[in-house]
Amino acid sequence: MKQKFCSLRGMSDILPSDIAAWQRLEATAREVFGVFGFNEIRTPIAEETALFERGVGEDTEVIGKEMYSFLDKGERNISLRPEGTASAARCYIEHAVHQREPVSKWFYIGPMFRYERMKTGRYRQFHQLGAEAFGIAEPQQDAELIQLALAFLQKLGIAQVRLELNSLGNADCRRRFSEKTHAYFSNHRHVLSADLQKTLDKNPLRLLDSKEEVMAPLIASAPLLLEHLDEASREHFEELQRLLRLSDIDFVLNPRLVRGLDYYSRTAFEIIADSPLLGTAGTVCGGGRYDGLMEQLGGPSTPAVGFAMGLERLCLLMGADAKPGFEGPLLFLADAGAGDEVWKLLLRLRKAGLVVEADLRGGSVKSQLKRANKLNAQYCLVLGEAELQTGKAQLKDMRNSTEREVVLAELEGMLR
Repeated sequence: MKQKFCSLRGMSDILPSDIAAWQRLEATAREVFGVFGFNEIRTPIAEETALFERGVGEDTEVIGKEMYSFLDKGERNISLRPEGTASAARCYIEHAVHQREPVSKWFYIGPMFRYERMKTGRYRQFHQLGAEAFGIAEPQQDAELIQLALAFLQKLGIAQVRLELNSLGNADCRRRFSEKTHAYFSNHRHVLSADLQKTLDKNPLRLLDSKEEVMAPLIASAPLLLEHLDEASREHFEELQRLLRLSDIDFVLNPRLVRGLDYYSRTAFEIIADSPLLGTAGTVCGGGRYDGLMEQLGGPSTPAVGFAMGLERLCLLMGADAKPGFEGPLLFLADAGAGDEVWKLLLRLRKAGLVVEADLRGGSVKSQLKRANKLNAQYCLVLGEAELQTGKAQLKDMRNSTEREVVLAELEGMLR
């Protein structure tokens, strides 16, 4: 018995019937991000594992449990990228971009990989659209990134969203707050699972992001990071809020928002869609500032801020509206004995940029017309010896079953 192969669990095929949403999403991204001055980059899907350990954080769940890591043939420890920011930062450092341009604004679209528990719109191979802005420390850059994210979602028709904001302060703020958070949760250590106890000892701030049921009442009474900000971080956060109000952007302060990766500092934000299509996985965009990441990766001190969006969730929210009103070729050519002349006409029309199909298997005219219907062709033209002799043929409109005579030599211009 022959083995039947299936895609790996959590890694899905995208069929032609679904691709319209993806194409519209990517085209819209390039349009909107271009308006905001962001240029596209493309980085490898595999990097040295140490890049993510140092950038994302060795004690995060992404690194500890979700990385696809392996030794390659050169005995190097390689990982499929779980997110895009570390790769973008590596690219920025490796090519010494700061020496040529003090401000760089990039975006990327591509697959990411995490071995995680799946839920609606979340897979083990998933696709992200991300934006990164390097070189500007001012809160104006944070505000621009948020404006960009919301403008993109609005262009897609995803308007029912909620923006949540928090500030994580600088490294000293986080260290002091981490100590206070550790002391608080240590008083409740007896109710924490073994995994939560490990998190408490390695990275207590991660507990504030826990979704385990036992944590909800503890998190509700935990210390607030906003109460432990240094003066510069507080001023930065207040100015960001002022700029968002000036831009007529509504937001909600969420003092429990810490994000899942260690490189964030100061601004952290999420955009959440309240839609039953996503179930409990309502976050469609997450981002923030990461001013210390470049130095962690061996590069120059460079302020930076960015965000990422999961494309699978956006496609779910776009739904049927993402599909074009008409799918299928403009013209279907049916061979009724014209032989090579059908092939010549097919090539001629395609060279003119027209979407034309024919059934290369041949067969009866009846079977070819069935194929035209199956392909949802807009027009159909049957070509036989009589049509070749007169240079004319009947062009059938498949939508309303009407016909009209056309001159074959003038077919390109008429179809346009």
